[in-house]
Amino acid sequence: MLLLAPGDDAARAELEATRAVIGQGVRDNLQAGRTALRSGDTDRAAQAMLKVLALDPANAEASKTLRDIDRQKLNRIQSNRAARAGQANASRSTSGSGATPEAVESYEIEQSIEIFRAGDLEGGLREFRAFVDANPRNEAARLRMATLVYERSLESEQTGAREQALMLCEQAVNLRGKPVPEWTTRAQSLRRALSADYYERGMRAYRTSAASAIKLWETSLLYDPQNRSAQSRLREARVAEERLKRIERESKPQ
Repeated sequence: MLLLAPGDDAARAELEATRAVIGQGVRDNLQAGRTALRSGDTDRAAQAMLKVLALDPANAEASKTLRDIDRQKLNRIQSNRAARAGQANASRSTSGSGATPEAVESYEIEQSIEIFRAGDLEGGLREFRAFVDANPRNEAARLRMATLVYERSLESEQTGAREQALMLCEQAVNLRGKPVPEWTTRAQSLRRALSADYYERGMRAYRTSAASAIKLWETSLLYDPQNRSAQSRLREARVAEERLKRIERESKPQ
């Protein structure tokens, strides 16, 4: 509103009030996160810091705190994995027989899930895909992993991370290996929403930079090739940019 009507005092007052509410929310959740950390409640601290990032995505303290919490969780997982592996080796040495295939499979599933839940999404997804490739007929495991990934996708969307939400939703569909209409429909909806978002960002950028707008509209069409508004604007911007380049070339002294 203020871009269109800089003199709109009511809009300016609403903007300042909204910024004040956001600022207070950031301060309150940062304090809640610090208090939770001091008491050793990392789960509550992580939730508080996620709320901070939902209000202020560039908040350095919240980002650092979440990275530290994830690192601590991964260290614990790795320590537990090493301890369990040591116990399994000792047991095999004592008994003279190896673990059953079912026990090994169950162990691999649980470790992969722990990694994913600890916040290492890339590592967890890599483990999930490796397990599914090696055990394509384990339907129960595929369903469990896919559902966990889909639930994280929902959480990502709630915090405003739509691109991550889409990636996780599509990974869930692939891991499941069977059609899940609800998941497929949601992935399509996320793609359209992201396309619309990049289209609007392109419209804002076009006021000052045709090149920036073109990149944003190209991204919009990557998410939704059927976005007619983005198609039209992209064609216009490319023509305008080419015309400008031609004028610049012609105006240069020979």
